[in-house]
Amino acid sequence: MKEINSHIQSTFFSIIIPVYNVEDYLEQCLNSIFSQNYYNFEVLLINDGSKDSSLEICKKYEQIYDNIILIDKENGGVSDARNTGLKKSKGDYIFFCDSDDYWVGNDTLLNINSLIKESKPDLIIHEESRFFSEEDIICKYNQKFLKNKEGNFIDEIVNLVYYDLYAPSPWDKIIKRSILIENELFFPTEKKSEDIEWTGKLMYHIKTFSVYSKSFYFYRQARKGSFTTTIDEKNIIDVYIMVKNGLQKQQTNSEKLNQAVENFWACIYVIILKEFYVLSPKKRQEIWNDLLNWKYLLQSNRNLKVDKVMFFYKYLSFRLLIFFLNGYRIKTSFYKKYRASR
Repeated sequence: MKEINSHIQSTFFSIIIPVYNVEDYLEQCLNSIFSQNYYNFEVLLINDGSKDSSLEICKKYEQIYDNIILIDKENGGVSDARNTGLKKSKGDYIFFCDSDDYWVGNDTLLNINSLIKESKPDLIIHEESRFFSEEDIICKYNQKFLKNKEGNFIDEIVNLVYYDLYAPSPWDKIIKRSILIENELFFPTEKKSEDIEWTGKLMYHIKTFSVYSKSFYFYRQARKGSFTTTIDEKNIIDVYIMVKNGLQKQQTNSEKLNQAVENFWACIYVIILKEFYVLSPKKRQEIWNDLLNWKYLLQSNRNLKVDKVMFFYKYLSFRLLIFFLNGYRIKTSFYKKYRASR
């Protein structure tokens, strides 16, 4: 058993990693985390019924590092795995990490600990780098457009949503555990694209934030078998229901937060338009009136992605826009797979 150095450090981190059939990537993920020069953290490995050698890899690392908590459970999906880890965690702050992704650099936790000691933000946002291949890795680094990279969350939330810095994903956020637990911010287990609903709820409970300047999280693109590469009808209908519920939610006393919430759901609305023709004709008809009623979401200055759509919406009817976006989706999907295969 390797003894973990127990330097006196102020912040205890919990890193939650759902594991499912990732034998080709798991060791790289774990090695990148255990290469840190900061030692006050725990790793919660939630094996979600893997059918390959992922569990054996987890057990091997558990024998080496005494700050691993290994939970082996029946398959319940990534939301259930994250929730299991969150309930078992003891950290001051929570990281979520997908087991096919990895970190770069050994000073990430040390630097984030220093950031926390300065301002103790509720939320730390970091930008991912998108990994297609060893020769094809890109980070948009949209934080360069921000004037304020820390402080009052509500004051900056409209800009954070616009520049895709407050995005519908958990792995680009480091969050105070107390906020998640006290507000019961767990991931929905009966839905696909669960990250969207969770992120939409989280924004109501954040008061302070910081943006971490470095991109350390490498997000693997177009991996065969990944949940994010397979879109089906249930996925789209679940997202549609999330948008409907999100737009119907009672407004707050903050105009900025209300605007940011609407802008956030506008970006998700565009996702439904892009995926519209994945639906059966019956389902298309069922949601069509709502899509028409939500056209007001198509406005400039809501989000970078919505702005791109607005460029084409100036020249196309609504129906033609949807047809165009679906063609763009197909092209983008093939291009991502091509980049990842090189």
